[in-house]
Amino acid sequence: MAGEYESLIDNSSKRFVGLKQVLRGITDGTVWCVIVSSDCEEFIKTKLRNEARGKGVEFKKGPEMTALGRKVGIDVGAAVVGLVR
Repeated sequence: MAGEYESLIDNSSKRFVGLKQVLRGITDGTVWCVIVSSDCEEFIKTKLRNEARGKGVEFKKGPEMTALGRKVGIDVGAAVVGLVR
């Protein structure tokens, strides 16, 4: 599992980090895959899952916030990352 999210992030040239940016990307059709941290709050996961499902966007589970943040090159935790087409 860890390998899957890591390779998806590594192979993506552009990504959005954070709930607002990812939701905007889902809405406007630029995000094709959402990776959500394992310790993200449940209401955020539910909101993202519903939005992603409605737009045909893949929804993947990732590591905890700190590891996901490190993977995308930020110094703080990331609850969600959206991979751009």
